[in-house]
Amino acid sequence: MIIVGIQFLIWSISGVYMVSTDIHFIHGEHMTKNDQQTIKIQSVSYGFSDVLEDYPNASNITLSRSMDKAVYIFTNGKSGKVVIDAKTGEQISKITEANAIAIAEYYYAKPVPVKQVTLMTSREQMPAELSPRHLPFWQVTFEGLATPTFYISETTGQVVTKRHDFWRLFDWMWRFHIMDYDDGENVANWFLFVVALLGVIAALTGAVLTVYHIFLSKGVFRLRREPKQ
Repeated sequence: MIIVGIQFLIWSISGVYMVSTDIHFIHGEHMTKNDQQTIKIQSVSYGFSDVLEDYPNASNITLSRSMDKAVYIFTNGKSGKVVIDAKTGEQISKITEANAIAIAEYYYAKPVPVKQVTLMTSREQMPAELSPRHLPFWQVTFEGLATPTFYISETTGQVVTKRHDFWRLFDWMWRFHIMDYDDGENVANWFLFVVALLGVIAALTGAVLTVYHIFLSKGVFRLRREPKQ
């Protein structure tokens, strides 16, 4: 029951942190600018029909933005992801370190220097805060409070996600809350089930003992004392 009590304390602390923080702040929405711009149709000279004509194996075609430029992103058969300039029709090459820095600075809301830039190409070197499905990508970390970090796809140049220390703390609180200390994705793990079951048993037995102590134990004491009077 002591172990269960400790976990109840952890549930309380982690729950308070998660419900008291703004989820939009945790998602890093305060970190970005220029991310709600619409695509002007006059900036698109290379149409969908042109994409299908030049790339007959194209699928999952998406018209998106890369900074101030409209681009097509699609899967070209076994060749993988392809990015096309929606104005000229030219294929855009992979994002370099300089490109990644420029993209991160374009979207970051604060004019602060870049602290570190790292290209992640394998599971072994990537941090646990990002899914391997985004590989390869650039990790661009800025100076400042909470270690603001942008992750940018090397293939498409899109901002995959944003991270900061408050998100990282939220992630650990979530893992402690659901008792999945690996990746925080299994909310139905057996460890959580066992501790929750023990918690229910502890609550029920505590309630029974409380009722016995308040109502029954005093009555039994009086019954035992009466014959001696």
